[in-house]
This record gives sequence, structure tokens and C-alpha cells, in this order.
Amino acid sequence: MTELTARLGGPEAITAGILEEFRGMCAVPHPSHGEQAERELLSRRLEALGGTPAADAAGNLTADLPAAPGCEGAPLTILQGHMDMVCAVRPGSGYVPERDPIRPVAADGFLRSDGRSSLGADNGLGNAAVLWLLGQKLSRGPVRVIFTVAEEVGLAGAREVDPAWLAGAKYLLNTDGFHLGTAVVGSAGGRRETFSRPLATCPAAGQAFTVSLSGFSGGHSGDDIHRGRGNPVKALTTLLAGLPFPWQLADFSGGQAHNAIPTWASATVVADRARCLDLRAAFARWAAELETAHRDSDPDFRAELKEVPTPETVWDDGCLAALLALTGGLSYGVRRWHADFPGVVSASANLGRVWTENGAVKVAEFLRCADPADEADMAGAHRRLAEDNGFAVAATGYPAWQGTPDNPLALLLDRVFRRETGRSMTISAVHVGLEPSLFHVKAPELVMAVSGPDILDAHSPDERAPLASLPAYAALLAGTLEEIGRQRD
Repeated sequence: MTELTARLGGPEAITAGILEEFRGMCAVPHPSHGEQAERELLSRRLEALGGTPAADAAGNLTADLPAAPGCEGAPLTILQGHMDMVCAVRPGSGYVPERDPIRPVAADGFLRSDGRSSLGADNGLGNAAVLWLLGQKLSRGPVRVIFTVAEEVGLAGAREVDPAWLAGAKYLLNTDGFHLGTAVVGSAGGRRETFSRPLATCPAAGQAFTVSLSGFSGGHSGDDIHRGRGNPVKALTTLLAGLPFPWQLADFSGGQAHNAIPTWASATVVADRARCLDLRAAFARWAAELETAHRDSDPDFRAELKEVPTPETVWDDGCLAALLALTGGLSYGVRRWHADFPGVVSASANLGRVWTENGAVKVAEFLRCADPADEADMAGAHRRLAEDNGFAVAATGYPAWQGTPDNPLALLLDRVFRRETGRSMTISAVHVGLEPSLFHVKAPELVMAVSGPDILDAHSPDERAPLASLPAYAALLAGTLEEIGRQRD
């Protein structure tokens, strides 16, 4: 046990203190755009710690806490996290995120929910550690706490943070990391593209079949894009575009969201009855190729061809050709690796979903790029492809945070971590969006880094956090605040 850990009361007391704060947060619902009760709870806690909380119109919360005696001349440090959580619900559990509390369970070395819902350790445990530490006697400088809303839905709260909330600070330490031994100093920008074209139909003629893919591994379009998993929307496009005889399309759908790698796709095709054997043969060759390509990455996938009743109408030839041109031409997978951080993806794209809605066929794509030039290149190519095929495009996004390995705050975190644990930290970037990407635009001189306790299977009912990481994370935060407390502006 280090001197600092002992001064904080030892591992058991640290863990108990953080869990008490976290259980308080779990007692009130806090889905994205439903953080009011959580904000009121955090506001009361900040008042009890000596702050004067203030909220903005978006619901973000901030409060300044004075320095410990003797540390008044130290630079201002912002401790920042988000209030909302991804409310994953286990099917059949009856859990209602907008109404029900989370019931955390500590057992077998892990903190979990009771199994009905996700835990909300992302970002609740980081926030709990901050609140508990601010109640301890640390030789720290002045601190500003910022809790944002709706981080999990496009960093919406961070977009609304007034630059004045960031002014005057030297450091910002975001607590939304998932790996205790990693200091994150950069993140990818994101661009969410939605393509839409009016759907025109004509009479069907022939025998209908559904071609379906299911059981693909899917995953997060940032965390998992480098794993080589198959994209069933892309795969189905390959089959359909290669059919060597006339056919019609009655439906094409697949995928779940812009930023999720698809797990399924399905199309209904209509062909002349004389071509049914040709269709079955083409399907068999295609399915065999998929098996060879994805037996390791997607071992549970299934391909199925099934005869179905013929619908009255199908898409006209223009819509069919336009869709296949778009889904075939949109980027997918890793486009570039990071030059400064080996093993980290710098640019990628995900073809996430195809569906029909309100008389239109729609396609969802998500771009992630650390370098804005890569995003501009892909976005420009996609725009031209869409225009050539009669699709309109709507896009939203957030910028990249282009950090470097020599980030002073990350190096400070590494020194403290070595002292407290005997291990070095990995200083890296991540291929996902983080709130510092927006804060950097508002306050370019702010030195920022992201760290957090270990969290496993976040955003799922199996989300869990190893309890052993909490004392080390608290010591990392406390030691960093005390090191900054010895600095003078």
C-alpha cells in the first residue's frame, strides 16, 4: 500500500466510499436526455462539498471548488464526466430505463447490475470517484467540476458547453476512460451520413425469393472496425450486383444504426421462373465464398435462400440500380492506421443500415477520422456517388481531437501511476468520439487527457467493473491533483 492510498484510508475504505457515491446515482434514472434527477442529486453533492452549482439551458452542470490551504496559486483543473448512460435492457426483464433504478451488486470481485439492465459504470464510476475524492483532504489546487448531458447520443451536451466554463483552466481530466492503465490523448472525429431517395415501384413478374444473412458478429463501428468482421449489407450487395440475369427487387433491409456494424441483411428478389436454378446456383457459390472469408470472424453467420409468395410490386429499375451503386460504392472498414499511435485506426467507415421509410429508401453510413483530410476525402466521394444516383444526403458530426504522445497531462498521469502501482501507462488515442474533441475547439490551449477505471462489456446488461481497479484509479486521480497542486501559474 502506498503512502497516498494509506492516507485515503486504504483500498477497502476507498472502494466503499466510491460505491456509496455510485449507489446514490443508481437510485435515480439517468438515460440520455433524461438526466434531471441525476443533475439534482449531483447538484446537492457539489453544494455539500462547498461549491455553488450552476446549470445551463441544455442541462449541463458545473461548480467551482476552492483550493486547499497553501495551494491557492496552483492552476485550475477541470474534472469532467457525463451524467447519462446507455440503458441496455435484457429482453423480458420488465426494466423501464425512464422509471426504474439500477440495482448494483458487488460480488466475486466485480460490480454488476442485477442483470436486468446495464450498470452505468460508463461514466458513473468516474463521476463517483471524483465526488468521493473531493470530500477527502488533498493538497490540491482549485477544481472546476463539469458534468454533461447526452454524451451517449452524439456528445450533445458537450456541444452546448459555454467556452466560459472552460476559461481560466490549464488542465481538463475527463473520467470517461474504460481502461485503468491507459491515458487517452486523442479521439476520432465522427460524421453521420444518411442518404435518401424516393422509392418508385412497378408490377412484379416472376417467382419471389428472400435472401437473408444473419448471425454476423457485428459490433461497435469504432472499437471493432479493425477486427475484419463481415458486413452483411455489403455482402448481399455483392451477390445481387453479380447476378448474371434479369431480376427485380421487392425489398432490401439490414443493420441497426449508423455506428453499429450490421449483424443481418435481407432482400426479396423476383426472377423469371426459368432462372430459379440459376439463382440457387449463384446463391450457393456466394454462400461458400462467405464461409471461406468469414469462418473465423463470424463463425455463427447463416445464409438462407427461401421461396416466398410474389408481391404485387417491386422497385423500378432506376431505384434498384441506384441502391446497388450506393451500397456497393460506400466505404467500409479500415481506411488508414494512425501514424503516431501504432495499432490505432486513424480512418474508417461503416455501412450501418439500409431501410425503407415513408416512401423512401435510406442508407446510413458512419465515418471516423483522426485527420480531417481523410474525412473530407471520403465525404466528398460519398456525396458525388449519392448525387450520381439520385440520393440526397444529410450529415451531422463532431471534430477530431488530434492529440500527441507528449501530452503533459498524460505524462503526469503516467508518473503518478508508476508511483502508485509500479506500472507504466499506455498513452494512446482511440477510434471513437470523446467530449474533449468539442472542448478543444472551444479552448484550444486547454491540456486534456482521459482516464477511467476498468469497465467491461459497457452498454450491455453484462456490463461490469472490477472492484480492484477502484483504489488504483482513486490514487491516480488524487496523486495527479496533488502534483498539480504543487505547480504555480
